[in-house]
Amino acid sequence: MRFSVVVPIHNEEKYLPYSLPAIYRLEPDEVILIFDRCKDGSVRIAKEISQSFGYKPYTRFVELDKPSPDWNFRVAFLRRYGYMLTRNDIILNTDADMVLDNDVVKNHMTNVGRNGIGLVSFGYLDYPYTIQCFIRKIISTLSPITGFAGQYAFSKRAWLETEDEESVKKVYKSEDTHLRLSLLKKYGSLHINTNSLHLRPTENNRMHYMRGVAYWEVVHNPAWKMLLHSIICLRPAAMAGYINARSRGVMK
Repeated sequence: MRFSVVVPIHNEEKYLPYSLPAIYRLEPDEVILIFDRCKDGSVRIAKEISQSFGYKPYTRFVELDKPSPDWNFRVAFLRRYGYMLTRNDIILNTDADMVLDNDVVKNHMTNVGRNGIGLVSFGYLDYPYTIQCFIRKIISTLSPITGFAGQYAFSKRAWLETEDEESVKKVYKSEDTHLRLSLLKKYGSLHINTNSLHLRPTENNRMHYMRGVAYWEVVHNPAWKMLLHSIICLRPAAMAGYINARSRGVMK
């Protein structure tokens, strides 16, 4: 199976020695590394790691200083810039602070394109472990069809067919959820729990607040569902972000 991996990178020299070898051990056909205005040794370290694997698979190092004034969320721009560069239909989206569970991820990527599945997401564990990670794993285990995580493989053809670029330019967060919801207009999705490790878990009020904003802007969740999420996942600031976004009439 031929597939491409896209990784946006911004000053990630601390995590690349862990995350990048795991990507290469998946044996992808292509790796595209998008370096976003890096000021540390990220480019040098990535090239050293790639060289240690004999530059196989084909690796493209893209140092991007290009501004993105039309995009509210730069990460959304970076990911889609990378997606457009890929030469394969199946794309694995991951991050520089994620150590992938190689066997599970590779085995289940083959589901993309089968039985109408346009996207397969991969649940992960926070390291250090967080209570939110525990709750997230329970929920996704009980509901594998509706579960979702920011590490995912998808069909490029299905993405280009379903996602409206002008719409995704407006989001301030959750660009991955935007892509999934776009695909769900025509294709199915699947969620698989893995032992991949997220080396930089972030649980703070600012992140929770922005999550709440995204739940209105992107997901358009009803208030009762947002309240339930904020209680179960111990994220009260998410409800505040949701209320503020909704009161501003963000959704047109």
